[in-house]
Amino acid sequence: LFKIETFCFEKGGVMNITVRDFQVHGGKKDDAVKSGFIMVKTKSESAMQQMLEQSVEDNTCILDGNIFSKENILVDMSTESNTNIPVEKRWSKYNKMHVVQAGDEGFYSLVFARCQPTDTAVSVSFKLHAALWNPGPNYLSACEEALPVLFFIFFVFFAGATGVWIWLLIKGGNKVQKIHYMMAVLLVVKTMAMLFESIRYHFIATTGVGHEWSVIYYIFAFLKGLLLFTVILLIGTGWSLVKPYLNDREKKIVLVVLILQVIDNVALIVLEEMAPGSQEWYTWRDVLHLVDIICCCAILFPIVWSIRHLRQAAAADGKAAHNIMKLTLFRQFYIMVVTYIYFTRIIVFLLA
Repeated sequence: LFKIETFCFEKGGVMNITVRDFQVHGGKKDDAVKSGFIMVKTKSESAMQQMLEQSVEDNTCILDGNIFSKENILVDMSTESNTNIPVEKRWSKYNKMHVVQAGDEGFYSLVFARCQPTDTAVSVSFKLHAALWNPGPNYLSACEEALPVLFFIFFVFFAGATGVWIWLLIKGGNKVQKIHYMMAVLLVVKTMAMLFESIRYHFIATTGVGHEWSVIYYIFAFLKGLLLFTVILLIGTGWSLVKPYLNDREKKIVLVVLILQVIDNVALIVLEEMAPGSQEWYTWRDVLHLVDIICCCAILFPIVWSIRHLRQAAAADGKAAHNIMKLTLFRQFYIMVVTYIYFTRIIVFLLA
């Protein structure tokens, strides 16, 4: 029992599901098979997940209609199905198209369920092609229709911010440090990532695919992830602002975070391109979350070290006022980083 895909349908939206080469492995020939694909309307993804967990806890089969109506069954691959198509032919290829009627619009989840055989040694395999679209046709979910315009607005905003930052660098003179130029590069990469994500979603909406634009977007998203954590780390160590070098301990932290960010971005690309129903998808999802948390914790250490170093320096030498000012800045930076981690890793997760 697992969720494959979600989609927000408008009136006239189409679900076109094709199942090929459905096979049961490891079971006996006379074993009854009870499995199928259902398209269920719920208020949210969390509500859908709660219903699936309830089905597992109660040890009930969702194909029986105890939790969902049997009308939600889109493709029934059971041996006792009432369909007129013979089992052998149906298992070779089965297609079902459904048009969403007025009053049925909303958030839908495509779920696969195998209730029989119940033996854990038994497995099933199949090839699934699910084409989902709204009138137009618009291949973006109704919940995501605004994304192309939204990301383009973000692109315009970041382009303006990049222009202002470059102007400040030009006018800054001797106050400009190397880290400020790295920030400019980060802004340029982030701006281009927003642009290509907008273009990618536009082509997905109009054609259903956006492979070429997705590759370009992933390149900039990859660079953005590396640069973001690198800049935060270097600011936290005080490089270019407090001292012109990194000690061995700080170099090791930077190296570890960069390696973790490579793994993190590879996991992100895999999650974007792989179907949620596959076992590998859940593995890469867990890798992404774990690596992300480790990176967020790692970038805090250099900031704490810098704060401690500045506190000791303020008490030891005669430049107390100057060091206290830097100490205050690093404390503010620490609070900003913690706030960023809290909102992007906790609040966003809870809202989702």
